[in-house]
Amino acid sequence: MAAAPARLWRHLGWRGLALAGVGACWIVYGIGLIVTTRGAVTAGAAPVIRLMCIEAWGGVWIASGVLASVAGMLRPGRDVWGFAAISFMPAVWGLAFMASAVTGDYQAAWAAVPIYVAVLLLVVIVATLTRGRTHG
Repeated sequence: MAAAPARLWRHLGWRGLALAGVGACWIVYGIGLIVTTRGAVTAGAAPVIRLMCIEAWGGVWIASGVLASVAGMLRPGRDVWGFAAISFMPAVWGLAFMASAVTGDYQAAWAAVPIYVAVLLLVVIVATLTRGRTHG
């Protein structure tokens, strides 16, 4: 039984774990956008919510998460598009929150921007450091 986690680790490594783990988080976040009312998120993301409803954006978060999770299962080098998938929504959300803060639509939105920037930064760091390798 202990061999299964070791095999999974050999297959995923840091790169695959980053893709699959963050992808799973995006799936949960997307579900949360669909099934819960989140006033601050709606206010902060107002610039993009004008384009489509929050539930549709939840679907985009879920799709990004599924793509990243699938990419995490692929061999390094064939998974690069997964990093684009996990970067897309934090970039969109971060820009939307920044726009809400700058325009005064939701002044408190500035406080959420560093969270999205941090995620993007960490994704770039993992992608750069691993450069197609799964381990160390």
